[in-house]
Amino acid sequence: MKKWNYAAAVCVLPALLLGGCAEQMELTREQLGLSEKDKRTDDQIISDFLTAYQEGNYEAMEPYMDEDNLLHLYYQAQENGGEMAEVYEKVWELTKNFTFTAEAVEGKEAWGEVTVHLQSNEIVSGIPDAMWSAIEAQTENGDDSFTSLPEWLGEALATGDPIDEELTVYVSHRTDGDRIDSSACRELYEQLTGGFYDYIDMTMTACTGENDTYYVAAQGDSIIGMVETAVQTEDTEGLTGEDLQAYEDGFNAMDGVAANVSQREDGSVELRFGVDFNRASSTALANLGVISDRVNSYGGYLSLSSTIGSFEEGGMTCETNDFGSGAAASEEE
Repeated sequence: MKKWNYAAAVCVLPALLLGGCAEQMELTREQLGLSEKDKRTDDQIISDFLTAYQEGNYEAMEPYMDEDNLLHLYYQAQENGGEMAEVYEKVWELTKNFTFTAEAVEGKEAWGEVTVHLQSNEIVSGIPDAMWSAIEAQTENGDDSFTSLPEWLGEALATGDPIDEELTVYVSHRTDGDRIDSSACRELYEQLTGGFYDYIDMTMTACTGENDTYYVAAQGDSIIGMVETAVQTEDTEGLTGEDLQAYEDGFNAMDGVAANVSQREDGSVELRFGVDFNRASSTALANLGVISDRVNSYGGYLSLSSTIGSFEEGGMTCETNDFGSGAAASEEE
């Protein structure tokens, strides 16, 4: 049987070097010339921010968040509706009842250093298995189990292991106001959402060609799962059911890979091929040609934007669905 040529595109994981939060700050309170009556203490700012989250009060939180903070998508989608809105609402219901304390670090008040003790629960431990089950189901049945991202994502959310952590957060004092930095203080946002912060900007992209369609799930620009449907119209004469089964079994023997091979009435062969990139061996995928000559490899990071560019250069048409979150628009920017 003619060897299939499967490809996903790989790109660079941008070197995101997160320094300490203090290094991210532009000015101290004293440098800004604020008087005591013009400022609230940093621990009060953090307390107000966390209380606003418990209340679902985006208006009170928004001034303290950078433009790239994923919580903007989280709240705006809830206001605008859409399929992801229900997922985000469930996240909030599962995470809003946390307890916390916030205390300014003595002697480091000028740099906005605050110790936060947060007690909550993670809610995302079921997501990896839910995605893999969806990949397997769509590969086996040819349905939309995997492409219906909000459905399996939302169903996977549940109260899990306790979070009882103490972390240091910094309030950054800038000329345009105080901020709780979205990258340098990312741990706060991850714990606040029970670990869901990394999943807020998930999307599903469909890339379609003449005899090939890819469905690609990504967190931001990072691809995590894929289901491909490919139709082979040549070199299929003489294939038996045993041949097809052996071909299918070879794929299914690999961790993180699912396959279904069938012969159509017109004699062509259809292969549905699913990959969980967090489970599968990158070496094995490269040997199969899943990561092949079409792939731009640098740092082992599977990039959605690079994948789309590669597919479109090959004549495919791609469309990204963020299910109402606005994540697709933010990626384009």
